Amino acid sequence: MNVSDLIGIGRLGGQDADGFFQVLIKARYREVFSATNDVYLIFNSDRVFFVTICERNVSDRKMRVRFAEEGIAEERKLHREVIIAIPPDDQEEDDTPVDVLGFSVVFQDKEIGVVEDYFHNNAQYVLVIKCGAHELLIPWVDYYVSDIIPDPGVIVLNNVESFLEDMANSDAD
Repeated sequence: MNVSDLIGIGRLGGQDADGFFQVLIKARYREVFSATNDVYLIFNSDRVFFVTICERNVSDRKMRVRFAEEGIAEERKLHREVIIAIPPDDQEEDDTPVDVLGFSVVFQDKEIGVVEDYFHNNAQYVLVIKCGAHELLIPWVDYYVSDIIPDPGVIVLNNVESFLEDMANSDAD
């Protein structure tokens, strides 16, 4: 694992007289931080510690932690900024549509095709839906994909009238 693989979730402050370090965690990662005891401390690109939180304390809306490892306070004094990081959670970060390959695609209660493939266009994933002799490309966003029903394997689309009209017009040409 490289430092670039880690997700910075906050900053480590100084150590107080009780041996606790103050931590500032980004709002969206507070729940993740509260649920884990193992984090990485990135002092700079060549100084990364894998540490275990052994005790937590929240007072006056300030979160403080104590680590099981020694030497963190000494290293902390040598660096201006220390980033608290976690490895990427594949399940949380992975929003690829790989699990919907082969799903039936329904629009206005009619099956229009089957998910054959997908690709990423640098903005979002795009579903490739096989509709008879045609392929329909639908962006994997909430505006178009309104529901995914794992059992029996159905994707419900919304707002795709213009896509279907374009496909029908290509048949007329």
